[in-house]
Amino acid sequence: MKSDVDKYIAQRKRTDKAFAKGFDAGYEKFKGRAKKIFAGISYRDSLNGREAYLTGHRVAVWEVVRVKRDTKTIAKTAAYFRWPPALVRTALEYAKAFPAEIARNEKAETGTFFGELLKSVKEA
Repeated sequence: MKSDVDKYIAQRKRTDKAFAKGFDAGYEKFKGRAKKIFAGISYRDSLNGREAYLTGHRVAVWEVVRVKRDTKTIAKTAAYFRWPPALVRTALEYAKAFPAEIARNEKAETGTFFGELLKSVKEA
C-alpha cells in the first residue's frame, strides 16, 4: 500500500524531470543523515509501509511507545524490555520526530486499521 507521499513523489517524478533527476540521490543522502541522527533505528516493510524498529531487536518503535504509555516511565519501560534506558530514549526520540508514522503503524498493527477497512468495504 503506497502512502500519499509515495504517490505524490511518483507523480512528481513523472511530470517534473528536474525533480526526478536529483530526487533519488538526495533521498539516499537524507536517509544517511537520518541514520546518523537516529542511530539504533532500522526500518522494515510492514503491512502499512515502512516500520521503524530498534536495531538488533524485533521490537517496533510503536511498541516501545505503547509500553511507555502503560508504564509511565522510561525506567519501567526499560525494565519491561530488559534494556538500558538509553535504548528506550532512542525509540521515544524517533517517535517524537515522526508521530504520524508511529500512530499509523500502531493503528495498523493493532487491528483498528483493518477493522475500519473492512467496515468501509461493507459500506461500499
